[in-house]
Amino acid sequence: MKQSVLWRRPLGLALLLGFVFVTACGSPVVPLATSSPTTASSAAVAQSATTVTPSTTGTEIATASAVAEPSVVETAQSASATPTAAATTSPTATLVPTAAPTALPAPTATAAPTATPAPTQVALAPFDPALAAELQRILDQTVADGQIPGAVLSVSVAGQAPWNGASGVADRGQNRPMEPHTNVRIASISKIFTAVVVLQLAEAGVIDLDAPLARYVPNLVPNDNVITVRNLLNHTSGLYDYLEDRNFQAQAYERPERVIPPTELVTYATRFAPAFPPASANNWDYSSTNFVLLGMVVEAATGNSLAQEMRQRIFAPLGLKQTYFPSDEQVPPTAARGYRGNIDQTDVAMSFAFATANVVSTADEVRRFAEALVNGKLLQPAMLEQMFTFVNGKGQYNMPALEYGLGIMRNQLPVGPGPNGAARPPAASTVVGHIGGFAGFRSAVWSTPGGEIIIALGVNQGATDPNLLATRVFDAILTHQGR
Repeated sequence: MKQSVLWRRPLGLALLLGFVFVTACGSPVVPLATSSPTTASSAAVAQSATTVTPSTTGTEIATASAVAEPSVVETAQSASATPTAAATTSPTATLVPTAAPTALPAPTATAAPTATPAPTQVALAPFDPALAAELQRILDQTVADGQIPGAVLSVSVAGQAPWNGASGVADRGQNRPMEPHTNVRIASISKIFTAVVVLQLAEAGVIDLDAPLARYVPNLVPNDNVITVRNLLNHTSGLYDYLEDRNFQAQAYERPERVIPPTELVTYATRFAPAFPPASANNWDYSSTNFVLLGMVVEAATGNSLAQEMRQRIFAPLGLKQTYFPSDEQVPPTAARGYRGNIDQTDVAMSFAFATANVVSTADEVRRFAEALVNGKLLQPAMLEQMFTFVNGKGQYNMPALEYGLGIMRNQLPVGPGPNGAARPPAASTVVGHIGGFAGFRSAVWSTPGGEIIIALGVNQGATDPNLLATRVFDAILTHQGR
């Protein structure tokens, strides 16, 4: 998405942000020319209900979009703005083994995080059946339009039991239906998981957010004595995003079985000039290289794999039994298959995503993770406040509606007008979360800052924008609430 508010180069970025999506050659993504896949609605709408007319039409949603996240084999550009930085041509390069960095001191052993006592259970009302019917209608219509094979959606509204739904197919070849709890790749939503691990280790005194990168991963990137862990978390390091480079993408896809070590990913990125000097005032530039380095920081500081730390600190305490880090764990065969157009990209190796986009989960478990995060069950209040301290993007880039914190985004979804026809106040659609795109999948998780509304979704089509569906869902919830 460079050539836009975020992208430095016409090569594009592989794993971020989301609204208007275009292809590498700059032409808009259009609905697939192929016929719509067989729709197999699997959502549990327990009661029949009157369908609510949506307040936001497809045209309104399409024109309300702001920024897009391309997947690994895509580039993108926004219709909104062009960065002032000059475009550069990526050098031709090949993936080659790299020398190991300087040996580190022995890692600090850490105890497992203290389990939070189970809160007193509060009885929840059933999810509103009329809203459930409308959400299912939105899912079914999205699939019937022919743009995606299948979709999963999980929604929670304050005071009500959560709702999980699905539509379409998880596997075109087998015509296997998408189920509400089907596993999907959540792509860059993984960054929030990585960030939580880093921030928990900071709370324990194992990682210093303001320490230089060289303390944990020395001699791998320039300016490692200036770039801090915090700079990596909020994308203020200036480091080039290795996933922007088409040469890298082509080589990675030519040999999907090859395991690419994190050091090689970072070394590849250092062949390109940084966007700006590290920690420059009012500059941030989305780069998956930052989160590869954060995964390496975690492993150097703890002596454990990132997968182990995620399971110990997040998956197990929250009871996320269908959430996986696939480079170390087997993904169930019932997981959805991902497509880019008509091309099945499921078997692309996950190693070159590492800490930046590697997690596989369900919509329900992603929503539960987001709920635990915003409700303070994963981080102490002081650390959560730091996580939600956002860089506003002004300076090199002008992004008034989207900001980046410590591994998390804050955005304003472009919902339509309220029931009375007046524009909704910005606070009504201000959300925190992340979106993602990787190897035939798109994903989004958005929560109001207080967790009153949380939505998580995944689609198994890389050539679409998850925020179109997310915005439509959020709009329907607000309309149903009379807002």
